[in-house]
Amino acid sequence: MLTMRQKKAVTRELRGRYQRSSKKEKSIILNGFIQLTGYNRCYACQVLNVKKVLGYLNIAGKRIKYIADKGKIKK
Repeated sequence: MLTMRQKKAVTRELRGRYQRSSKKEKSIILNGFIQLTGYNRCYACQVLNVKKVLGYLNIAGKRIKYIADKGKIKK
């Protein structure tokens, strides 16, 4: 089992390659990432799709993360 520091390092390495790859390649990368880290498939996909963390803020004892990400267009 990997430590949290190792999981974060693996995530940083795979994030760019995952975002640039095709759907078939994403599936292969995601399967390997899940086996390595032990994350749930939905959570692993979210972690690899995060663009950039801008910062953190504590409000009422809860830690909130600011992320720079493209918003989805609603029809």
